[in-house]
Amino acid sequence: MRNEMIGAVVRRAIEHPEFRQRLMDNPQEALAAHGFALEKADLAEIDKIRTRLQDGGDVEQQLVSIAENYGLNP
Repeated sequence: MRNEMIGAVVRRAIEHPEFRQRLMDNPQEALAAHGFALEKADLAEIDKIRTRLQDGGDVEQQLVSIAENYGLNP
């Protein structure tokens, strides 16, 4: 279930740039606004992903790579 929830967040970030920006700025608010209710471990994983994305580079390509790690075919 955990991978499915994180995968859904990553998919939403790929498909909706405005969600991606909100997720980067204020993850808890962005997740709540889009109906995601994640446990602490899931939030920690999302925070790791945010940190990885903030390191620079092609954000969309990084998201595709992350999505593939969670079994998604973006």
